[in-house]
Amino acid sequence: MDIQGDTTVTWEHAIARYQGLDRMHSGARLLEIGNDDEGSPIHLFVISDGSGFTPDSIRAAGKRILWITNGIHPGEPDGIDASLLLAQALLESDQYMGLLASTAVCIVPVYNVSGAQRRNSHSRANQNGPAEYGFRGNARNLDLNRDFMKVDSRATATLLQALRAMDPDIYFETHVSNGADHQYVMELLTTESAKLDGGLGRFLDTALKPDLQAWMEGRGHLMCPYFETIGDAPEEGLHAFYDSPRYSTGYNALLHRIGILSESHMLKPYAERVNATLQLMIATLDVMTRRGSELSRLREEAKRRAATMSDIGLNWKLDATVVDSLRWRGYVAKREASAVSGLPRTRYHRDRPTDIMVPWHATYRPTLIRQKPKGYLIPKAWGDVAIRLKEHHGIHVVELKEKAVLAVEADSIGAMKTVKEPYEGHYLHSDIEVASRRMKHAAKAGDWFVPLGRETDRLVMELLEPQAEDGYFAWGFFDSVLQQKEWFSDYVFEDVAAELLRTNPSMMAALEERRATDAAFAADAWAQLYFVYQRSPYFEQSFRRYPVLRVLP
Repeated sequence: MDIQGDTTVTWEHAIARYQGLDRMHSGARLLEIGNDDEGSPIHLFVISDGSGFTPDSIRAAGKRILWITNGIHPGEPDGIDASLLLAQALLESDQYMGLLASTAVCIVPVYNVSGAQRRNSHSRANQNGPAEYGFRGNARNLDLNRDFMKVDSRATATLLQALRAMDPDIYFETHVSNGADHQYVMELLTTESAKLDGGLGRFLDTALKPDLQAWMEGRGHLMCPYFETIGDAPEEGLHAFYDSPRYSTGYNALLHRIGILSESHMLKPYAERVNATLQLMIATLDVMTRRGSELSRLREEAKRRAATMSDIGLNWKLDATVVDSLRWRGYVAKREASAVSGLPRTRYHRDRPTDIMVPWHATYRPTLIRQKPKGYLIPKAWGDVAIRLKEHHGIHVVELKEKAVLAVEADSIGAMKTVKEPYEGHYLHSDIEVASRRMKHAAKAGDWFVPLGRETDRLVMELLEPQAEDGYFAWGFFDSVLQQKEWFSDYVFEDVAAELLRTNPSMMAALEERRATDAAFAADAWAQLYFVYQRSPYFEQSFRRYPVLRVLP
């Protein structure tokens, strides 16, 4: 590939290049790991320098694993070309071969194959090249970097199965950023260190990120953290991006893997972006070469602690009270009249570079702490959820062979918000409130038990806790429990309600209090009947009852 140019390889050309490297080098192999939603193969190129191509053989050789995913958004192809350059350098350049002594490299040449085949020149309206590229959505119009928890795509199921087998130490994914203009060619996104085990998080903050920064600056590639602006321009302040578990880095953090996204800047020339992406990959390999043993040890410690932890934090939010300073090399931004609307618009003046300190917000904290139960019970009727846990996420589940009485905690769904338009194929719920109660429950043969006490506990709780922002409930897998099935005829229930109120003074007092404080309610006869109905024995107990139960010790 000519890295001075403005073209990117097609999917077919990329695979042909890897096939050629496979034929030429015994230390590399191109594998098919599955298929995308249209049936096209998804490939994995493994470079292992004589240590074999299976996870067992690689680990037996004492090697760490770097995983690189390209083309999850095929309109952002920088990593597709950079990975071809990386593979060739590792296999053919004396300067870089040494990086394979303690690390194997797994490259997904193009992940979203169906999106890559929708080649065009216009879907990335803000991007400076290349001349042609793929499309963000796959054949089902899904954004695969929102699919790691719900796994709607066959491609996602394929990727997760391969990731589970290889269990990489660092997950690296290539992108092109949108957003404000500035001098940096690369924006670095990693998962929040606080969401990793303590030792692993410190390694990210004190070893990996500083070393990557130094490497890039030493080679003339300016790099800043991946950011979002607080106001109209970066000078007003920046905050770090939040990668919830739906995203690749957020998902991999739950499995004790450090996640890195290279976000080359959309307005820089294509060749410059590819070169910067390549250098960030090499920088990551350099850190793994020098500090790989430490990384392996910290990951194993994190896995052990996950199995014995007592609680986890969910639904992280930015703590705006914690403010640091970040050196910012940008451009003067001015508000001026738009030629389109006549209203104010932002224009960056590249002839007026800036070099200043700006407010930087990068501290996220959990808003919900959940105690870890003994496990979760999934009723047989919802067995498809148990199968998804097992097949997509590798979670250990056990089918009960006989009935048992268990101490459990059950949740009823209260208020919540739901998006008005579909988001990634679902009506996503958020800000979910629940009421919990403890009770004895008669589990049946055929129900599914998900035991905790494993390294996957954080992932299980993020999937099954009803308030988790990217859990199965949030994505709508249990929406049928939100529909009331039985109702009443008002003229019949009038007499029943009157008798209920006569014999239940506390219910009468609650009704009177509601009438006294809510004028609209006091003027609505049906609403008052429904108020009584909800508190009566006639109201269905299954309404808004979350089917998954926490099994208590």
